[in-house]
Amino acid sequence: MVKNRFVTGILFILLGAFIAFGPITVFPVCGVHTMKETATESAGKMDGHNSEGSIQTVGSTGDHTASAAAASKVMKCHWTARAELGVGLVIALLGLLLLIFRSVQVRIGLSIALGLNGILALLIPTVLIGVCGNVKMTCRSLTLPALVILASVITVAAAANAFYLYHFNRKGQVGT
Repeated sequence: MVKNRFVTGILFILLGAFIAFGPITVFPVCGVHTMKETATESAGKMDGHNSEGSIQTVGSTGDHTASAAAASKVMKCHWTARAELGVGLVIALLGLLLLIFRSVQVRIGLSIALGLNGILALLIPTVLIGVCGNVKMTCRSLTLPALVILASVITVAAAANAFYLYHFNRKGQVGT
């Protein structure tokens, strides 16, 4: 019989690594855009956007010009990727701890912690921080579904592992 702690430990290490590094490499987020890039991606152009790449705003005191390189906007998906990096590393660490510890009670606690971290990983791109609002951006069409699927798999697998460990621990049949 394949040992539960090795299978679940390796599974959570891999899923945690995908959540941590996926938004950076495999399914990348938008990141930092200059105002020129965000203006051309939006449905309508900004008022006062000229062809040299600078943005001209008209205020009550007159005309002000700022260069597009100096005016940059950090997209929401960039911060989602940063937060998922931390949560993914915690999930991978908890998976490593599942490999190390033999105690069933400790592994039940680690599985509960993994389930809660899976819920957090699900809430970051959907509710807490979010991704870009434009449907055509890669973070909305690629990163968001990938993170939702990975976080859901982590949550369900952690709940199933905790149930398995608790149920069979009561019968004394859990193998290390």
